[in-house]
Amino acid sequence: MLTLRKFLISMLALASMALTTQAHAGLIGYADVVLDYFDSGAGPMAGPYGGTYPTGPGFPIAVSTSVVLGNEPGTTGFPDFLSLPTGSYVTVGFTDETVIDGVGDDIFIQEVGANGERANVYVSADAVNFIFLGVAADDVTTAFDLASIGFTDAVRAIKIVGLDAFGGSPGFDVMNVQVLPGSIGPAPVPAPGTLALAVIGLAGLAAARRNKKQAQ
Repeated sequence: MLTLRKFLISMLALASMALTTQAHAGLIGYADVVLDYFDSGAGPMAGPYGGTYPTGPGFPIAVSTSVVLGNEPGTTGFPDFLSLPTGSYVTVGFTDETVIDGVGDDIFIQEVGANGERANVYVSADAVNFIFLGVAADDVTTAFDLASIGFTDAVRAIKIVGLDAFGGSPGFDVMNVQVLPGSIGPAPVPAPGTLALAVIGLAGLAAARRNKKQAQ
């Protein structure tokens, strides 16, 4: 049976590992979880919608918000994208890493198609409070430097908000969110509240077991 003491030791060990800088030499980090999505209704169909670039079954078509994660090709062998018309947004996060201010640019937003689309980009250290980072352009990979806004905390979430409804699949067409090796930080540490709840829950379970043994 896992005792409370062993549980606390295990949790502290995990937290220590998370705080230790990890080796990410030669690796490009990619957002790997969608934290939030909002459809403003400004597009030609209900979101999420997008397509496959440069070829595919036509667009706009219904897609999963997960097409912005990682760097995997779509079902046709070409990258999929998520379109964000005016006011629509997607918030992505990182489960095995954070983003830190490294040397030069840190965050890269890739968009496809030259139709004048733009998007506001925000960053957050807690996935609750967001700070404006800059404007991403279309048909390029827009680079952002956290130092440009004096952001020194580890980034846990990035929000991309569409600013228009241009193009064949109206809106800013997000392909992925990239982080260079020098800007990849340690994995997120569990929030103190989460750890406290886990400890309370385990303590309650241990007490219930003791009471059960005493009643026998």
